[in-house]
Amino acid sequence: MKKSSMKLLYKTVLVGVLLVSFYSCSKKVEARKPITNTTSSTIQESIEINKKLYAAEEEAIETIIKDLDQEFQRGSTGFYYMFTKKDSVSGIQPKFGDRVTFEYDVTSLNGEVIYNKEDLSPITKSLEQEYGVFRGMREALKLMQTDEEMIVYFPSYAAYGYYGDQNLIGPNTPFKSRVRLLGINVEN
Repeated sequence: MKKSSMKLLYKTVLVGVLLVSFYSCSKKVEARKPITNTTSSTIQESIEINKKLYAAEEEAIETIIKDLDQEFQRGSTGFYYMFTKKDSVSGIQPKFGDRVTFEYDVTSLNGEVIYNKEDLSPITKSLEQEYGVFRGMREALKLMQTDEEMIVYFPSYAAYGYYGDQNLIGPNTPFKSRVRLLGINVEN
């Protein structure tokens, strides 16, 4: 091949590569569409399902309590409690940030033992939002003084909720506990 025809071939290939490069760069990139769309109707349906679930749990607990013919009170996070051992002398109650030592068991609403107190207790934890003490238990412990005992019925939303405890307590499971506060370490 002649030198001039080689240059022409080289320029033609170079121009072709440049045109392809420019064409591919100028192509508009489209965003991927989401696989699922969350709509307000889906969220609303979820809210309605949860409301029905919580109402059914509370109704089951209230039916059990009514049949016991004992005086139960309702806690701030939706649990029901009754003291079985109450100190008549006013002592200190734990507050947010205090470390407490306590024992408890977990029984299903139909009376089956899920955890014995020996399986779980004693526990020493802070009343802050710490792993291992669910919201309802933290609030129940704040109502107690050292050596007091109570029976508590926890709806699932005040206990382990949607996920359960990843062991023996399943998702959306309400349960009963006997709780005893063994000690309070007051934080300053």
